[in-house]
Amino acid sequence: MRSNSVMRWCVGCLLWVAFSVSAETRIGFGSCFNQAKSAPIWDAIASESLDGFIFLGDNVYASRGFSEAQLAQAYRDANQVIPWDQLGFVAATWDDHDFGQNDGGASFSGQAISQRLFWEFFAPHTEASPAGDRGVYHASIRQIGELQVQIIALDTRSFRGRLKPTLVRNTPGAERYVPNPDSSQSMLGAAQWEWLEATLSKPADLRIVMSSVQILADGHGWERWGNLPHERDRLLKLLTERKPSQLILLSGDRHIGGAYESEAFGERFLEFTSSGLNMAWTQATEYLPNQLGEPIREDHYAVLAINQDGFARVVWHNTRGDVITEFPIQ
Repeated sequence: MRSNSVMRWCVGCLLWVAFSVSAETRIGFGSCFNQAKSAPIWDAIASESLDGFIFLGDNVYASRGFSEAQLAQAYRDANQVIPWDQLGFVAATWDDHDFGQNDGGASFSGQAISQRLFWEFFAPHTEASPAGDRGVYHASIRQIGELQVQIIALDTRSFRGRLKPTLVRNTPGAERYVPNPDSSQSMLGAAQWEWLEATLSKPADLRIVMSSVQILADGHGWERWGNLPHERDRLLKLLTERKPSQLILLSGDRHIGGAYESEAFGERFLEFTSSGLNMAWTQATEYLPNQLGEPIREDHYAVLAINQDGFARVVWHNTRGDVITEFPIQ
């Protein structure tokens, strides 16, 4: 009897260990949702049993003829279709179309209105709160199993300086902008840079850095950190100086999905873009020099899986929830 009891206990332990090893936390992420278009993708997202969802900007579209009434209505329309109770925890930042001005930055006069409406929309669904009086940047720590996961939401709109327009629009690689060498132009602004340095000094096992515009992607002339190269270098160097932790970068804006890799300051960085919840650029033909695999050209969302060892993989799904492609994180 005693040996049988020990055997049953050992089998139970093995089953518990197997479950613990295989258990994963799944965090969805995406961007570019137009509340005026059909949105079957939210049904697929609702069926994922997610532990959280990260909104990477362009969460609604209200930048044409911007007004408070227009943006408020856009958020009301979006609120009717987003399955909040199926998303788990929520983290969010904004991009130009919910900021209120296409390709807008620090000079946009309506940002105080859009900032207030942003927080009114997300506050009922997130524990996050603004880190400063201006902008929507913030950070939070979540305990996932034995791991402390820090989620850092950058604001690449409120403080962003002037971009340099291309000489000939739609030139491949310089479609709208070319790198601006003016080092006085900032992406984050002094207060947010100071906050980010302090945030990265806090202990964490894993860090997720959210940026509405792409950080690593090179070879295109749309909005990206590479349009202010001195600011991208500053960011990547600061990230290498963080308190030791695993790190990934998430971004939106581009109306395509993809994975990107770059080495800088002695570290290998990975970035994952999910952009086009219902606004994907189906005619995209680009292949960027540091892109891993083909771009995703259909409406999609992505899921980041985390296991006991850290970041495990990113999987992109179509509007039916079918897997488009996946990328193991090693």
